[in-house]
Amino acid sequence: MKALDILYELAGVRSDTGSAYEKALGEKIYDMISENSYFKANPALCGMETFGDFMDRPVVWALRPGKSKKTVLLSGHYDAVEIDSYGPFKDVATQPDLLKERMQQAHLENDGVKDESFFKDLYDDNWIFGRGCADMKGGLSAALEIVLGEECFENTILFVAVYDEENLSAGMRCAMPLIRRLRDEYDLDFRLCLIGEPQDNDPEASNHVNMYGGGAGKVLPLILARGYLSHSAQALEGLNAAYMISEVVREIEMNADYISTDYGISVQPPTVLWQRDLKPAYDVSLVEYAAAAISILFLESVSPDALMERVEASCKKAMKKAAKKYRKSFEKARELGAVRTEVFKDFRPKVMRLEEVLAIVKEREPDFEKRQQAFNDSLSKKIRGNEMTLIQASVSYMQDLTERSGIKDPVVVIGIAPPYYPAVTSFRLKGGIGKLEQLYEKAAGENGYTGSVEPYFAGMGDISYMMCADAQAQRRLMSNLTLPESIYDIPFEDIQELSMPSFWMGPRSKAMHQWKERVYKPDIEELLPAMMRSLIRNI
Repeated sequence: MKALDILYELAGVRSDTGSAYEKALGEKIYDMISENSYFKANPALCGMETFGDFMDRPVVWALRPGKSKKTVLLSGHYDAVEIDSYGPFKDVATQPDLLKERMQQAHLENDGVKDESFFKDLYDDNWIFGRGCADMKGGLSAALEIVLGEECFENTILFVAVYDEENLSAGMRCAMPLIRRLRDEYDLDFRLCLIGEPQDNDPEASNHVNMYGGGAGKVLPLILARGYLSHSAQALEGLNAAYMISEVVREIEMNADYISTDYGISVQPPTVLWQRDLKPAYDVSLVEYAAAAISILFLESVSPDALMERVEASCKKAMKKAAKKYRKSFEKARELGAVRTEVFKDFRPKVMRLEEVLAIVKEREPDFEKRQQAFNDSLSKKIRGNEMTLIQASVSYMQDLTERSGIKDPVVVIGIAPPYYPAVTSFRLKGGIGKLEQLYEKAAGENGYTGSVEPYFAGMGDISYMMCADAQAQRRLMSNLTLPESIYDIPFEDIQELSMPSFWMGPRSKAMHQWKERVYKPDIEELLPAMMRSLIRNI
């Protein structure tokens, strides 16, 4: 089968991330592989495994052994974002030709849609519209054309398709132990991983294509503030957690000191994604608990240890400001007779990591393991039943431990909420770039293009779980995870053992995740499969 035919088959199956729709497409991919003549003759060389996923979404794999043990991993995700954004075209969002026809008939230019590039491409046969065609069923189709094709390569090919990339990357996190198992079973020597993620690149603007050797990291510190209760009419007899968390946010939000740079690439400063007090209902007491989740982007030049130290320093600075403001306000109120000297509280809010709070609770509770397991099981059940989001479960986990710690004074606790995407780049990995840069330029040139390899792609994705330089350092960061390992974990030990040069190399596309999503047809038909083959042959 050719990649274009495969794309139409994959696009025709809805696969909204985090939903039961994913399972159907995973099973279809496995059926396509198992019904292929090569795999009919060699059924042990392909498989479908769910790893206990609560929606039975499978990781699908297929192995084409060559004469050489040198192995290229072709990987990608088969989930896509929702289709609700298609509005009146939702019913045909997974039918590329019909979608394009309906869009043309709708005369959207008369409805106030202003997008010159969109309308140009809408009437251009070189563009395929539809949910997931670009991100990333197009790249996955090119990989499937190769693994299902008749060509027998000198080098070995392992194909792995995963679920959930657009959500928590659960599929790739589950896949890495599988890939390690297959490596050991078949004595594979991984030299390269190609992930067919799309590149936002206008083919008419440039004859240049890129391959990206890494992805930016994203860490989500979840910061819990516990204040000191009092009636709001006697506000200076307590300390408001809502104010405490606001000082933390003021210190970190858009703080340019957090901007990291690596190989000439920089990321933007932190921003708050979620902030609120944790009162179950309105009353006239001060806020006792408040929390904020802050998104911090970073590159591999910043270590996990340095990240935690930076966040901790910011929180300490914020709490010094909070204590100073309380003292200044109290003194002014005392001078005016609004408060008595004897009710003064010498607040010096502590800043602690979640692992420190957890250690205190373990020491206080003889039955800690039993009690904690029951709490964890309850959380897991609520998450799986959609009664709680991961952020709600994380807050509950942190707040429960803080209450059980016996700490009575104001405190700020720092945890790490999922998902966590480590920053990675093949440029720093041994054997990661050298020859590959030349091979990519050669592959592009063979097809009439110029090509270059970039150290990072600006976004996050499954590539974060393909390389790991220091599993122990990552585990130190994860020791502050706001959920137990039974709910969320990253197999850093397997990843470090497997670490291989990994690259995003996909079709040129536009408007990913939007209702205007589209992929450049010639890349699916010709360019991407040809360049993948060139790299496989010459690695």
